[in-house]
Amino acid sequence: MDIYSSFDDSSSNYNKKADISISDQLSDFGKLRISALTKAAEISPYVKEVTIGPNSPAKTQEQIIERSPVNPSKIKEEENLLEDRIREDLRYTLIMKEYETKLQECSEESFRELIEKMIAKRTEMLSNYWKAQSEECQRRALERKNRKLLLLQQQKDNDNESLLEKAKLDEQKTQLINKQTIDNLNKFLEEQNKATARITAITDSHAKICKSYKDITDIIQTEPLGKRLCEKYQESINRVIGSINVMMELCKTTTLTDKEVHQAKMLALSIDDVRKKLIEDIHAVTARLKREAEAESRKKKELEEKKLQEAKAKKEAEIAQRAEVAAQATEQAKKTKPMFHSAKNYSNYEELKTFLDNYESQYKELLENVNLKKFRFDCQKAVNTPVNALSSVSGMHMKDKYDKLSKLLKGEQVQVLDTYIQATQHPQGLAYCTALLAKKIVRQGDLLVSSNPEAAFPLAAVTVALCSQFPILTKLLEANFHRQCPYSVPMFLPQKEGQTDKEFYLSRGYIYNDEGAVEKQDKFLKRMSGIFRLYCAIWIAKTPRFINAPNPHSLSYGWRWLASFINLRPEPDISATLLHDFFSVCGHEFFKHYGKQFTKIIKLIATDYLAILKNLDEGGPKTRLEVFLQNVLKTGQIAPPSGLLQPNTW
Repeated sequence: MDIYSSFDDSSSNYNKKADISISDQLSDFGKLRISALTKAAEISPYVKEVTIGPNSPAKTQEQIIERSPVNPSKIKEEENLLEDRIREDLRYTLIMKEYETKLQECSEESFRELIEKMIAKRTEMLSNYWKAQSEECQRRALERKNRKLLLLQQQKDNDNESLLEKAKLDEQKTQLINKQTIDNLNKFLEEQNKATARITAITDSHAKICKSYKDITDIIQTEPLGKRLCEKYQESINRVIGSINVMMELCKTTTLTDKEVHQAKMLALSIDDVRKKLIEDIHAVTARLKREAEAESRKKKELEEKKLQEAKAKKEAEIAQRAEVAAQATEQAKKTKPMFHSAKNYSNYEELKTFLDNYESQYKELLENVNLKKFRFDCQKAVNTPVNALSSVSGMHMKDKYDKLSKLLKGEQVQVLDTYIQATQHPQGLAYCTALLAKKIVRQGDLLVSSNPEAAFPLAAVTVALCSQFPILTKLLEANFHRQCPYSVPMFLPQKEGQTDKEFYLSRGYIYNDEGAVEKQDKFLKRMSGIFRLYCAIWIAKTPRFINAPNPHSLSYGWRWLASFINLRPEPDISATLLHDFFSVCGHEFFKHYGKQFTKIIKLIATDYLAILKNLDEGGPKTRLEVFLQNVLKTGQIAPPSGLLQPNTW
């Protein structure tokens, strides 16, 4: 801006001087002599003789004339000739004056136009100065170029070299400023890229830590020795988890350095090393136990061979013994005190209840942290969306929903609608999603299967496929079935001394509304029926062709439930309802697998069990069960349930 202002000052001064010079020339006619002298200087190269002074040819001629006699006519002629010459010179002088005047006017007008153009150009440049930086640089370059030309012209006219030097310095300074600006911008972008790379590296380390933590958790839950061997590494694991959580919080608020990136990598390597050491310890202990077992097995080899020979005969008699035991238990129930549950089943129920409580406590911090509300919502959406959309429309549709849920439980990134979700974004995310899925599946029995029984089969098929891949889901699923429907244990808990009616009904599976009123019997039976029918569908479901593993909830689970259930004291409505649901869903498959032994159980229920039930129940559920069993005994077969998936569905 200094160059522009100095240049404007010099231009105005020069303009002022030019106006004064022109005015003086127009007002002072005497200055025409300058023009005459200029013309004389122009023709001087063409004049070879002296024209003024005593040595001029005219003086010599005059002297000769003075010496010669005077001729009046000749003198007259010379006077006329001189007069004509003076007249011609005067005419020439006037013409020159006219041309010079026009020339001066044209010069003045051209100069004023030039000044106006310069002022207009400068105004235009100033008005466009604050446009984009790239355009401004181009305009400055063009302005500097024009001003260089003007300065060069002024240097020729006014010999003003200082302006040109100043313009060059200004150009160099501008180039330096532009270079510094670009360098600063490049440095800023480089720092931003480095910061992004650091955050990405820390996020990757966090994902690796979560994956290793999940592997360690799975090892603890699946390996019998895992929990005991992991105790010595627990402090290191907690330190790693705490440190990486602090770093993830710092990523949101401050700029991290390479030191934190290196620290995150070391934490990932540390917990992975813990995982490897834990696996090595388990393998070492397992190998040692295996060697001990092999040593002992050699001592008992003869005994085992004998047991193997007896096992086949024992297995053949096992089914018959179960039926006989069930019949004996029923007869004994008539004579002895009624049973509410078996000791073994109740012990299993308590064990699963404790397991579920401990598992849910693993993600207590995740549930209580208000800052993780969005993450919890995303996890719920990742579980609920594929489960709610599941149907038997096609095998490809079921495979798609299985893949999404399987990837979620593996800690991989899944897309739900327009959101990408990864459970390992939080160390407790996988445990939370697994428990959420088990709870959601059981809840579908209440919300969906109770009103649409055919919906149980696609849901059961996907559930079995997931359980075969994730054993922890199997235990969580069974624990949630027992929590929502105590009759799946099976057990009929009696009302204890001092127990309120509300506590008693809650232990039996009833729910209370917001007004404190207990659930009506018809709604209770419908809800229990939906949950139990889903449980039955899981027992008979087959794993898909792409999974080389058996159903972890096999038919034997259903057989044990049936044998235990008919040994319990019957209850009005619920006993007949659940038995009818069991035979409707599982009857066809059990007939094919157990044959005559299953027929014996049906006869036992149709005679002895219903005889006891008649003394307690005369409602619709008991009548439906009685008619159903009589039809089975009459026809000798049970039709497949409506909605059962075909073996080649997926």
